[in-house]
This record gives sequence, structure tokens and C-alpha cells, in this order.
Amino acid sequence: MTFTNLVSVTTNIKTITTKTNYFLHSTTYRIHLILVIINKTLYQTKMEEQVAILKNEEYSFREFNGGIAILNYIGKSTSVVIPDYINNKPVTYILREAFDDKGLKAVTLPKFLEYIDEDAFYKNEIKELVIPSKATEIRGGAFGRNKIEKLIIEGAITTIHMFCFVGNALTSIDLPESVTTLYNDCFAENDFEELTIPEHITTLGSDSFKDSKKLKKVILPQKLEGSITGAFRGVDIEKIDFVLY
Repeated sequence: MTFTNLVSVTTNIKTITTKTNYFLHSTTYRIHLILVIINKTLYQTKMEEQVAILKNEEYSFREFNGGIAILNYIGKSTSVVIPDYINNKPVTYILREAFDDKGLKAVTLPKFLEYIDEDAFYKNEIKELVIPSKATEIRGGAFGRNKIEKLIIEGAITTIHMFCFVGNALTSIDLPESVTTLYNDCFAENDFEELTIPEHITTLGSDSFKDSKKLKKVILPQKLEGSITGAFRGVDIEKIDFVLY
């Protein structure tokens, strides 16, 4: 074997050794990462299992993060004032379907409420609604299929999620400047006759005002002109006066 060939073989052996070490190191790291994720998931699951479900005469709930999350309404009244505190802790969360289809005629939300989960008040008969100032998130379908005629949003909500207020009796909307996005079907099937969409709305989702059968006039920013056909599906667009500003 020549010196040149020997150098070549030695170089190849070093390259193979380096790649093998890299592979082993990389594989070991990946296994370690997977184990970390598994341990973290098991820890979180264990912690969640340790959070006991509590009850009083009207609610089942959990205590966590210094606040209260309502899981289910088990009371009898159809006119509900949700307390600001339960067990001396602020009510900050209302979780999924907690008040779904309970026959509610009216509801007053707690002043410390931050989060309203999916379908939380779906399919009731609520006519007036005030979203309190601490609220930052209202998830999809939260107040769908009610009879809401008057809606006041005091919280710094940024997004009105899918089906959030579908199937109500709204004739107008007054959205805070924090709201920038209206997702699919969020205000579909309401009683709008004249509608003004504010300048701070930057995204107008498909079907967001679908099947607004009474609609006659819409005032909206020039930048949203391209969204008209999709947002107002199910409405005779030819009979609506669209005014761009």
C-alpha cells in the first residue's frame, strides 16, 4: 500500500468515525428529548388529576392558578348571576359547555372573568350580554343560538371566533378597537338591517355574516372589499347597498 493510499484510508476511517459519533450523539439527544417530553406530559397529567372537581349548590368547578374555573352549571334558575368569587377566589374561567342548553333567559358574567371556552353558553335564550373588562378570549360557539339583541364587549378581545354569536337577534354591532379579526360564521344568521364594519377590522372571515336575510346596507373599509362575496354568503348581494370608505 502506498503512502497516498494509506492517508486516504486513514482519512476515510476518521470521517466514518466522526459521522458515527455524530449519529450516536444525535440519536442520544433525540432519545433524551423524547424522554423529557414524556416525563413532562406525565407530570402535567398527574398534576391535572390532583386538581379536584368541587361542587356547591349551583356549580361544579376547579381551583387553580389562584382562580376558579366553572365546569358545569347545576343550578335551577334560568336568570343567573355568576358570582365574582367562589371559595374566596375570583372566577376567571368558564369552560367548555358549562352553561350549554340550560334554558337560560339572562346571565351576568363575573367581573374577573378572563376566558370563555367553546360553546360555554350555546343554545340558550339570553337577550342581553355584557362581556366584562378583564375578558381577553371568547372561543368558538360560546354564545351561539341564543336570542341576543344587545351586545356590549368591554374586554380587550382581539378575535371573534367561529360561530361565536351565530343565530342570535343582533341588529347592530359595536366592537372595541382591540378586535381585528372576525372568523367564519361569527355573526351569521342575525337580524342586521344596516351594518357598519369598523376600520380596525383587518380580517373578515368566510361566512362571517352569512344568511343575514334582513340586511340592506353595509358600510365597510375599502381594504375589505375583496371579502364581500365570501363574508355575506347566503345573502342577495345585488340587493344590498355596499358603501366603501
